[in-house]
Amino acid sequence: MVTQALENYGFLKLNEEILANPYPFYRALREQAPIYREPDYGVFLLSRYEDILEVNAQPEVFSSILVANAPYTDPPAALEDLPAWRDSQPFSDKILSNDPPDHTRHKRLINRFFTPRHVAGLEPRVREITNEIIDTFIDEGEVEFVTQFSHMLPRLVVGELIGLPPEDHDYFKQYFMDRLAVMAKAAADPTGSYKQQEEEREEITENEFLTDYFMKAMAERRERPRGDIMSDLASATFVDSGEPVALESLVSMITLLYAAGGDANTPELMTNAMLVLLRQPDVMQALRDDPSLAGGFIEEVLRYDTPVPGVFRIALHDPSVGGGPVQRGEKLMVIYGSGNHDAEKFDDGEVFDLGREQTCPHLGFGHGVHYCPGAGLARQEGRVAMQELLRRMSDIQMLEGDPPYVPSVIQRIPIRLKLGFTKLA
Repeated sequence: MVTQALENYGFLKLNEEILANPYPFYRALREQAPIYREPDYGVFLLSRYEDILEVNAQPEVFSSILVANAPYTDPPAALEDLPAWRDSQPFSDKILSNDPPDHTRHKRLINRFFTPRHVAGLEPRVREITNEIIDTFIDEGEVEFVTQFSHMLPRLVVGELIGLPPEDHDYFKQYFMDRLAVMAKAAADPTGSYKQQEEEREEITENEFLTDYFMKAMAERRERPRGDIMSDLASATFVDSGEPVALESLVSMITLLYAAGGDANTPELMTNAMLVLLRQPDVMQALRDDPSLAGGFIEEVLRYDTPVPGVFRIALHDPSVGGGPVQRGEKLMVIYGSGNHDAEKFDDGEVFDLGREQTCPHLGFGHGVHYCPGAGLARQEGRVAMQELLRRMSDIQMLEGDPPYVPSVIQRIPIRLKLGFTKLA
C-alpha cells in the first residue's frame, strides 16, 4: 500500500537511514504522493519542483514565519498571534522567518553587501583565508573536516566582513555549536515537551552574550565607524521611508549574517562537495587536472546534495497546491533536495554529472523572495576551497567510514568527517 510505505520512512522523526540517504524517500514521494500529508505531525510534504515554485511564489499565502521548525514547536493556534510569538523566540530574525513587505525592507539592507561586483572583490582574501586554515592542519596528515575547515572558512570570512575581531571567534564558535546542539536535540526528540525545549534553549541564552555583544558593537560604531558591515548598518535607514532602523533589528540582522553565513549552507556545501570527490574519484581527478571546473562542480553539488534540503511554510488562507486543497493554518515543507532531483526538470537527476548543462535553475539556495542573499559568496567559498584543497592535498580518504549526519531535515551535513591525506604544498 502506497501510504503505508511512505509512513514507514519516519521522515520527520529523523530516521537515521533517511538522514544518511534521503533520496529514495524523495523519489517515492515524487512518484507516489507528490503532495503528501505525513502522519506524525500533519505536515504536507511537497516534493516536485513545480509545486515548490508555486508555494514559494506566494509568500502572501504561504508564510515563512515557522521557516526552520514548524513541526517541532508549539506556536499559538491563532495565526494573528504568530508574529509576536516569533519575536519572543530566542533566535528570532527579520529576514528568514519574516514575510513581505517587512521582509523586503530588511533584506534590502543587506543585499548590497553581496552584489556580484563586491563578492568578486573578496576572492583574493577568501583564497588567503582558505590557505591560512589549511596551514593549521596540513602537516598533520589528517583533519576533522567539518569543524576544522567547513565551519571555519565561512565563519572567518563573514566574521571579518561584519567586523568581528579575530580574537572573539572562539567565543562565537562555541555559542553557535551550543545552539546547533540544542536544535539537534530538540529535533531528535520532537515528542519532548516544548517547555522543556525552551528551558534547554534558555540555558544557552541566559547570558544573552550574543545580543549584548552586538548591541554594544553597533552602538560603538554609530559613534565611531570602522569601515565594516556593522558600521554601515549602524547608520542605515529603510529605503522606502528613510526612517532609521531600530537597533534591535540591526542586531538581529548582524546575528543572522554571522549565523547563516558561518554555520548554514556553506559548511554543508563544502562538506557535501568533499564527499562527492571522495566517492567519485574520476570527478576529483578531473578537478585536479582542470581547476577551472570547480565552479560547475559546485553548482552540481548544490543540486545533487542540497545543503538546505527544505524549509517550512504555513498557509495563511485556504489555498490549493498542485490542484489539491490546503486549509488555513496547515503546515507545509518545500523539499528543495527532492525538487533538485525531479526527473521532469533534470535528466538523470539522481546522477552527479560534472558536465551537466544548467538549463533549469536548481533550488540549492531556495527560490523566490527568500532566495539566499549570500549565494554568490557561498559559491565563491566553495569553488576556492575545492581548488586550494586539491592543490595542497593528495591521497584524500575517509578514516572512519561513512559519516553520521546531523539529525535535521533542514540541514544536510555530517556530524564529523575525519580525513587522511598526503601533503602536496
